[in-house]
Amino acid sequence: MTSVLEVENLRFSFDGRTEVIRGVSFEVRPADSLAILGASGAGKSTLLWCVLGLLPARGTVRILGAPRTRASLRHVGVVFQNPEDQLFMPRLLDDVALPLINRGVEVEQARTRALSLLERLGLAGACHRPASQLSLGERKKAAIAAALIASPQLLLLDEPTAELDRRSARSLTQELLALPMSLVLATHDLELARTVCRRALVLRSGAVMAEGTVCRILDDPALLERAELI
Repeated sequence: MTSVLEVENLRFSFDGRTEVIRGVSFEVRPADSLAILGASGAGKSTLLWCVLGLLPARGTVRILGAPRTRASLRHVGVVFQNPEDQLFMPRLLDDVALPLINRGVEVEQARTRALSLLERLGLAGACHRPASQLSLGERKKAAIAAALIASPQLLLLDEPTAELDRRSARSLTQELLALPMSLVLATHDLELARTVCRRALVLRSGAVMAEGTVCRILDDPALLERAELI
């Protein structure tokens, strides 16, 4: 079975001298769910940017068995830590429809599909409002809708529960559990990782210090202490 994502020996430095991503390798299979865990500054977000090609890392990234290209990235949805990076149109409906329109889907058809997805996420009542008028939890859900609209086979999420209150975090977690595609979550939210993901990779100073099932990783307090996660 072809992997959804393969990352081999990924390395990156901002200044050309000190590596902040140091030889990271991992694989994501179909219907898999991987938590990339690490304290603030461990390199989680930088790793996702390198995987997406937004930073010029060395190493190999394959998507569905093929080298990462603009075409293969069409199979990947992304939810950034700050939903404002993805939601900027005058209406939420247009934010969610935009990825389809950019792929050549007729505008009204794209909006119809976007409205259906917003209804599923409980956001139909906000479809004609700008994202700036929504709560943070609603904006996070809307960003997920924008990432899901093109039916990706892999969804990458950067700190999806960051700054959310407990109720909003629980609601978002339930939405993630219902998703059918492979997931990669960069997070330091251990409860989210345990609930949503099957496997975990622990980063420290840009390098992998442990990898295994979520239960094995999270039930090792000495490991979590070394990783500065507790």
